[in-house]
Amino acid sequence: MFRLSAIVAASLVTAFVTGQEVMPRELTAMADTERAFAKAATVKGWRDAFLEYFADDALAIGLKATPAKEGLLKQPSTPFSEFELVWEPRLGDVAASGDLGWLTGPSIATNHTLKDARPRYGCYLSLWRKQPDGQWRVLIDVGANAPEAVPFAPGFTRMPFAKRYAGGGDKRAASAALAQVDQEVNKLIASQGPKAAFTSRTTTATRLHRPGTIPIVGQDAIVKWLGEHATAGMATHTAAESATSGDFGYTYGTFEVTAPAAQAGGYVRLWNRDADGNWLLMADIAQPARN
Repeated sequence: MFRLSAIVAASLVTAFVTGQEVMPRELTAMADTERAFAKAATVKGWRDAFLEYFADDALAIGLKATPAKEGLLKQPSTPFSEFELVWEPRLGDVAASGDLGWLTGPSIATNHTLKDARPRYGCYLSLWRKQPDGQWRVLIDVGANAPEAVPFAPGFTRMPFAKRYAGGGDKRAASAALAQVDQEVNKLIASQGPKAAFTSRTTTATRLHRPGTIPIVGQDAIVKWLGEHATAGMATHTAAESATSGDFGYTYGTFEVTAPAAQAGGYVRLWNRDADGNWLLMADIAQPARN
């Protein structure tokens, strides 16, 4: 929970300029807010910074979604000198309507209260929502530990996506359509396995974030990894929300892997809609339940 793996991981991300594509203003604003968030953690400690930059309705993802701030308030307020958590947005995207977006990047956590304080590497991914007062705040944050520093392209880049949706439309209808797509993926997971389910909805840039590994990027790599590490299981949809512009949205729910090793927890999926109206998976993040 919370961009921490072993109490650690991190949140957020960045933008990418492809060809003549211009970095959206709101994506820059969201990334700047993430940087301010990370800086606040060095001043007041990770927990108090999280409380400041998380939305009041932020969710913690697991076997069920729970209010994130309630969980944070149960954690001690720890100074940065004792528990050092640093992260940086390096990749991300934002809806055309500028009301929803996401960020991801590397994180490093060091518990200086331990005799042998070693840095712990991770990769965070956070979903952001613009608040009524115009400020960006974290809605969902999921981190995954990694065996080494997680690589990203230099600077801050926008998630590449060809032929972006420009149809605008009805937020409620778009959310319902996205929920249906998420449920269809889950049905395929149950009937044909994760490998088959992810083949038709992923792209060359899709990201799979799993604890204990560097993020898996691209359809071919994802399908190969799932074929080796998650050959059977099931997933249950909980909720979906589209941006007002109908081009970006998120879904979340619960999962259970039954082979080759049993595991259960919560998932978050981020989606972009293409020019033909198809919802394609940009990121799938698993948050295993803690024993």
